[in-house]
Amino acid sequence: MSIVVATTRADTLTGFMTALAVESGLDIEVLTSGKSTLEKVKVQKPRLVVIDEGLPDLKPLELVREILMVSAMTLTAVITDMAEEDFHEASEGYGVLKALPLELTRDHGKELAGLLAGV
Repeated sequence: MSIVVATTRADTLTGFMTALAVESGLDIEVLTSGKSTLEKVKVQKPRLVVIDEGLPDLKPLELVREILMVSAMTLTAVITDMAEEDFHEASEGYGVLKALPLELTRDHGKELAGLLAGV
């Protein structure tokens, strides 16, 4: 099992990803498009996909829907600037594990790993 992080700004998420990898004990792979992420999910079925805003081809919740269609057991988390209530309404029924803020820290990685362990 592994974690996929779909982002175009991996350099700014280093602390978050390092903490997530260490705390979860899972390898992390960074992919820079929705299409490549979806292909990886079809082949590998990662434990978790963290989806950032700003992918060149798919919006985060579009990618969540596509992932659900090919691997319903793959968990998702979304990095978003949406207000919590707005995000909850927009993502209702998609089973998103966690909405994450745009500015992620090591603590966010640890928190997400804890949630992942509890599922």
